[in-house]
Amino acid sequence: MNAAVHWSTIGAMMLCGLGMGTVFDIYRAAATRLRFRRWLLPAIDLLYWIAATLVVFRILLGVNYGEVRLYVFLGIGIGVCAYFGLFSSHVLRAAGWIFETLRKLGLLLWRIVRLLLVIPLTWIVRTLASLLDAVFVVTAALLLWLVKLLLRPLGPPGRWLWDRLLPVRRQFNRTRQWFQRAAGRVKEVWRVLRGTDDPADKSDPDE
Repeated sequence: MNAAVHWSTIGAMMLCGLGMGTVFDIYRAAATRLRFRRWLLPAIDLLYWIAATLVVFRILLGVNYGEVRLYVFLGIGIGVCAYFGLFSSHVLRAAGWIFETLRKLGLLLWRIVRLLLVIPLTWIVRTLASLLDAVFVVTAALLLWLVKLLLRPLGPPGRWLWDRLLPVRRQFNRTRQWFQRAAGRVKEVWRVLRGTDDPADKSDPDE
């Protein structure tokens, strides 16, 4: 193997060392900014070293047919030392800024999606639920009224049957009271969102 191949191999390994240091710092910045779970770090470290080994070996195959010599490790060591001595602080700062910007951008996008999609859908679902409750209350009230109207001509037997429906009437009353409370809360929230008070709640100061 001639000298040109040796020097090209050393140069390629130095570049590999620089690349390994850069990827490692980016990984460190991501782990810090994105708050990786501690139990994930050993697994990610293992994946990093496996990937680095495969990349270095693939480059060696293209440069010197995969021959591993002492100068291969020397070139990688020179590249890693040069990176951490000259570029590491700058790469960490830049990577930290990029990940922080991406994090803030993600939060902004989530707030936009929440404002334009999640909140309207939630409001629609709650409104439909309130409408269904209203339909149920009105239907139950009409049925009870019809039952009472039909039982009235029966005299005492009709009153006896009406008394037997007392649990159903109590359940209906509880449902109606719950609906009235929910409607009151919805009105309060609506007044707060509008930023105005209900004119009916205001009293004339001259009275």
